[in-house]
Amino acid sequence: MTLTADQSGLDGLLEAALSACGRLPPAAETAEVHRRLVTEIRLRLPSAERAMARAPVRSRAWYAHLRVIDAARDALLVEGEEPEPRETPLAAAVRVAELGRRLRELAVYPVEGEDL
Repeated sequence: MTLTADQSGLDGLLEAALSACGRLPPAAETAEVHRRLVTEIRLRLPSAERAMARAPVRSRAWYAHLRVIDAARDALLVEGEEPEPRETPLAAAVRVAELGRRLRELAVYPVEGEDL
């Protein structure tokens, strides 16, 4: 699951993450993707939080932002701590796929200084 030059962008990262369960790469190969997913999620969460703060409280938009934010935070933490990449292929693939799903939802929120 080593990322190729074609997969260096956000789309490639998401493709690698979301296809992990279909190929079950060795756990060591998912570690880089895991770290990049966590980094991207952390970079986009503040933008999602700002968008939620701008929406009228308890509006549909506010709840939509809240759902994405809560799901991303839940994916980042297990029992209150951020887990390291998993050691078994299946657990690593499932973890990477979940982080990929959360990042896909956050992809609409720009990283500070990034234009979408």
